[in-house]
Amino acid sequence: MSGLEVKHKINNLEIIAKLMNSVAVKYNCSVKYNAGLNRLDFKGDKRCRREIAEATIGLFKNQTVDAVSA
Repeated sequence: MSGLEVKHKINNLEIIAKLMNSVAVKYNCSVKYNAGLNRLDFKGDKRCRREIAEATIGLFKNQTVDAVSA
């Protein structure tokens, strides 16, 4: 697994990891929270990381995102 760097400490990072993982599954990837290192661990095609992050942000913006609605 490679890590996604977290620039700001977020107390709810585990919840964000679960949301990102629900989107990542559609890309045959996974995102897990690593509590020891306080980071998100990404497993899968690195080219999908940006799309997964954008789709997850779309959940907060209350927008329809192709990856989520597919």
